[in-house]
Amino acid sequence: MSSEKNNEGVSSAADPARDFLEFWRNYFEQTAIQTRILLESMQGGKSLDQLHNQGLASLSQSLDSFMRTPAFLEVLKQSLKRMVDLKQMQDQVSQTVAQQTGLPLTADVTGVFERVHSAERTILARLAALDDRLEAIEKTLNSGPTEKNPKRRREPTTGNKDDAPRNPAD
Repeated sequence: MSSEKNNEGVSSAADPARDFLEFWRNYFEQTAIQTRILLESMQGGKSLDQLHNQGLASLSQSLDSFMRTPAFLEVLKQSLKRMVDLKQMQDQVSQTVAQQTGLPLTADVTGVFERVHSAERTILARLAALDDRLEAIEKTLNSGPTEKNPKRRREPTTGNKDDAPRNPAD
């Protein structure tokens, strides 16, 4: 009999897979027991949605209280100040590089665009004034009492669509 026990001890020591399987079998048995106990205790309790909402409310409350602490607010203030300082340094560097390389800045391009637009409006206004003056001169010539040179007489432009004043932008 003692020889059988010795053989079992030798065979179990020689078979590490058996010990491994035995460990995991015990682990899963214990996990199943604990899960059953947990589920039985939850039968009369709150639903999963209620537990989820309660957890989210607790999390939002703790985050809110954390974000109102003076330490967090100070870190946030310093972080924002560093970002503003970094942006200012970046703008200064880009201006310096643009000036040294001769590249135009956004402000330069905007200024040129505004000047061109202003010149366009002035030219269009002057062309409209010239059209008005030309019409007045044509009216005066066409409505004169007598003409000395009949070859020079023109037809009135009021009914002719081809002589209508044109928009200078067209």
